[in-house]
Amino acid sequence: MTNPNCIITCQFDMTEYGRLFTYEALSNNTCTVTGYVGSETFSLLIPSTDPEGRSVIAIGDRAFAGHTALRTVTLPDSVETIGRRAFAFCTGLVDIRASAESRLTTVGDRAFMGCECLTVLRLGRLRSLTSLGRATFAYCTRLHSVVLPEGLSELAPSLFEGCSALKHIHLPESLSAIRTAAFSACKALEILSLPTSLRIIEDCAFAWCGHLSDLRLPESACVISGSAFMECYALHDLLQVG
Repeated sequence: MTNPNCIITCQFDMTEYGRLFTYEALSNNTCTVTGYVGSETFSLLIPSTDPEGRSVIAIGDRAFAGHTALRTVTLPDSVETIGRRAFAFCTGLVDIRASAESRLTTVGDRAFMGCECLTVLRLGRLRSLTSLGRATFAYCTRLHSVVLPEGLSELAPSLFEGCSALKHIHLPESLSAIRTAAFSACKALEILSLPTSLRIIEDCAFAWCGHLSDLRLPESACVISGSAFMECYALHDLLQVG
């Protein structure tokens, strides 16, 4: 038989943990997590509700920016939005955890910029994710492997700019546009296959990708800016079709 004292203790502990965060109330009994007031921690489990029982649907702008001791963050399924610079320059962050049931749809500008210990992004199972903001992962200098979810229609400006270790990336078939400087200075990138849905590649999208040597363009019409592949010296045959 279940010990009721154990249940009470667990609920109490979770409530106390929730009080280590700060919140902003929203409408419809929901709220945004705006910060963390506990001592420095290696791991954060973002609560799904605040101490008043309101559902956590967002992480606010700059909520955890600069928490250099942070190593892992686990998002509850209830979170739909991550704000601008929410985890920017969390230089020790190595893992972002979210389940396949996550309702995350939008990640704001520069949300994970400068998280230099991130190495792998497994976003493919996040079926609700349709928007990554400007420079979301810029200058994550150890990031080497990325899987993006189906549903993304464009890669925002400077999305992976300065990700100098990025070598493996899976682009979704839903992709129609790669915006300005999205992969600028990704100097480890060597091979890339572009989806058939792609229609536009903007200025400096792959500028200074000095090792990019094998690029498979879609057979369908695609408008490519004249500076899209600026100083990609290893790319001898741009007009490969595959």
